Amino acid sequence: MGSMLAGMLALIVTPVVAPPVSAAAATRTEVAGLSPAAPALVLGAPGTAFDPPGDTPAWFAMTSAYDSGTAQNPTRPVRAGYLRHYDAGPSAEPGRLTSANGGQTFTASLGDSRETATRLDDGRVLHVGLVGQTPPATGPARPQQRTVPVSYSSDDAGTYSAPVPAQVDIAPQSFVHPTANLIPTSLVQVPGGPVLMAGYAVTDPQITTSMLLASVDQGLTWNLRATIAQGTSSRSFSETGLVLAGNGDLVAVMRPSTYDNLWVRRSSTAGTTWTAAAAPIPEFAADANGNRPFGRIMPQLSLLPNGILALVAGRPQNFVALSYDGTGRTWDVKRSFYDNHSVAAPQDLNDGTSGNADLVWTEANRAVLMADSCHALVYDGTNRNKCTWRGATMSDGTTTFQIKRVLADILTAGVGKIDLAGKVTAGTVQLGGDYGAAIAGHPRTGSRGAVDGSNEMWSSAIRSGGAGVFDISLDRAYTLSKVGLSLAIGGAASATVQTRLTADAPWADWYSVTNQSGYALKYTTPTAARQARHVRVLVGESSICPPGVAAPCSQLNEIELYADDVNSFENDPVNGIPRGYRADHTLDDAGAGHIGVWVSQSTAGSGSSRALRIADGSTAHLPAVRRLDSAAGAKTVGFRFHPDQWRTTGGPESSALLFDVLTGTRQAAFHFALTREGSVRYYDGRVWRSLGTGQSFNPSVSCTGGCVWTDVEVRATTTTATITVNGRLIGTATRADGATSALSGHSFSASSTADADENFLVDDVYTRNG
Repeated sequence: MGSMLAGMLALIVTPVVAPPVSAAAATRTEVAGLSPAAPALVLGAPGTAFDPPGDTPAWFAMTSAYDSGTAQNPTRPVRAGYLRHYDAGPSAEPGRLTSANGGQTFTASLGDSRETATRLDDGRVLHVGLVGQTPPATGPARPQQRTVPVSYSSDDAGTYSAPVPAQVDIAPQSFVHPTANLIPTSLVQVPGGPVLMAGYAVTDPQITTSMLLASVDQGLTWNLRATIAQGTSSRSFSETGLVLAGNGDLVAVMRPSTYDNLWVRRSSTAGTTWTAAAAPIPEFAADANGNRPFGRIMPQLSLLPNGILALVAGRPQNFVALSYDGTGRTWDVKRSFYDNHSVAAPQDLNDGTSGNADLVWTEANRAVLMADSCHALVYDGTNRNKCTWRGATMSDGTTTFQIKRVLADILTAGVGKIDLAGKVTAGTVQLGGDYGAAIAGHPRTGSRGAVDGSNEMWSSAIRSGGAGVFDISLDRAYTLSKVGLSLAIGGAASATVQTRLTADAPWADWYSVTNQSGYALKYTTPTAARQARHVRVLVGESSICPPGVAAPCSQLNEIELYADDVNSFENDPVNGIPRGYRADHTLDDAGAGHIGVWVSQSTAGSGSSRALRIADGSTAHLPAVRRLDSAAGAKTVGFRFHPDQWRTTGGPESSALLFDVLTGTRQAAFHFALTREGSVRYYDGRVWRSLGTGQSFNPSVSCTGGCVWTDVEVRATTTTATITVNGRLIGTATRADGATSALSGHSFSASSTADADENFLVDDVYTRNG
């Protein structure tokens, strides 16, 4: 072990390393994760959600998701859909896709996806249909009324009742002809108020108008509330996305007939009045050459629980944009998430994907984006595929009908988010106070409703009887630095956050919010961080109460806690390098790139939804990752560790998770190994030495009866470091570099460049100076 691990040390601490013979042309670099100081959008690679047999039409991607399950076992199935007929051809029953794993994979079936739907105040889901509309039996040539089919779900959109007729009245607007339909494109329930529907209709020959309708009887009757954008002979308005933004504004984004831009309008009174006329969105304006930097059709909006507002639209391509402050007043980032266009003419709207895209959030900081690969349409009486009809080369290489999905991490600034839900499930965090009981008929309520990562109203801690106390007992002391609070969805409430370090200490106020309103988390970074193991929220009375909850009531919709000194990777991009870290990258002699370090959602029972994975699958690359902090003469580094795989060749000490306390940018001041035999070793600059006697930890990879996790803590000075495993002092190590320079950070790696077949998980990385 001595000579091999001494070589490993050289690989870790020196930027340039002589590669093994099998990788004579290998190139080694370092790749930085994103900055934790800024919000971020990270897009995964496009995957195929559905590839129909026989290349039958599958286009116009749709998706929705609603909270389901219980507060103890919360779920959020993703239900997507697609059209099975050619555009402008005879209609067919739509296809339906269902995902139970956040949009990673889907199963297919027939059936309406019921895209135009929303959660009602009473907990049901309302769907408004397009097919089956009828005009008045003896109506005028330009009717103002129509009957539209609506249906309801009492199982979170799993199944729906038979459609029932609902009455629509768009007066003073009118339909150009009795056969003209109202095309519903978006629904929103205003908490304690009406259900709002955005839609459009042909109101004059070749002219469509975007309208807002309202229902006060859960969708059985609808009346025109406002004309969002009146169509004219020079510009019509059609598909309209609708959302209640983070600040409570109603935001409508529309497709114009001119393809010049997307247009937006907003209201602070749920559509009874509007702040200004509809206007194009400046960030999406075409450049001087007419190139469109964002899609122009089918805008869809979603407010994530973390308060970031997301927008998708297509044609050209399929785009996503984010408004980091959740208001939609500015769009901070825009990215194409799925391209399949003519290589020769990227801006041509007549080749490739249709651009009918959609999105839905799956976690507080994650969403699934949906698109189609190829537009199916009838042209000159013939069924066509827009990926093949003109012989263009497609940018994605896909020429068959498919539904695509992209998983997106939509991250607020800051890392150190504590997975309260995961730790409550694991039993390491306890919730207490006045919110333990669920509201009858709403199984996602109760204390756990406040930590489930959702901003749905019925996924909250709710109390009838006035103000209440919500307590959190954490699994360790944290240096808390930021809190996210969402109180009464659609209403206003005040709250005070208190902390204490020990269970017998008095509570101390940390900060308060007064009359906070909104529809998602709002974050506060108090002036001073607070070391605490116990957190209390004094929740004030809500200005509104959910249906069936007697006033006075109080609601804590969601709480998030962030720590300065512990990173659980909960606010990092899945499958990416954690923010603030740097990872080694190798381009091997065959031209393949290797990193082997990523944030994983397969966490082996760690008690959190994400962990850092270090996986060595290459004989040309050593997976290694490091983070630099402020330099200090003393530093404490702790973490939890689980081996998924040890290399079984060689001696029992030849496979190890290596971890260092750093000096400078890469140099190991202290160099440790957790070995396959369960021993702890350190390198003194010449040889490897054992710490302790016998087995210091259980190295089992088995998860039968529960995965084994090991707690490790190193307390280092400029000369020596003590290591504790599972609370037991193992021994003291000397420096590996013989120096006395300040300590700057930490690193983790697999054990060997030339060998492979190791896979480790690291979580809850704790760092502090001193």
